[in-house]
Amino acid sequence: MARDRDGWEYVDGRPRWAPTVGVQMANILGGLYGDEHDQRRRELDDLVRAAQRDAAELLRKHEVKDPLGADFYVPLGVEYAANLITPDYPEENSSE
Repeated sequence: MARDRDGWEYVDGRPRWAPTVGVQMANILGGLYGDEHDQRRRELDDLVRAAQRDAAELLRKHEVKDPLGADFYVPLGVEYAANLITPDYPEENSSE
């Protein structure tokens, strides 16, 4: 079992459903074709970017410093971690 292959992982010796974004999108989009597939894919991409933005904002709002001043989450800082999560946006396609 692997999250990136079938969505399952083992935690404490027990299987848990924890798919990656790609695996879950494939499950949702399975059986859809053409315009219906493309429209649903755009909607899901929007949802993923919204979740990424929310996670980045949470990191930025809840920055925790230790007594020595180092960032709690990552050595390079919470802002760095938040920037890694912040979504990239596809180029606008003028033909749509």
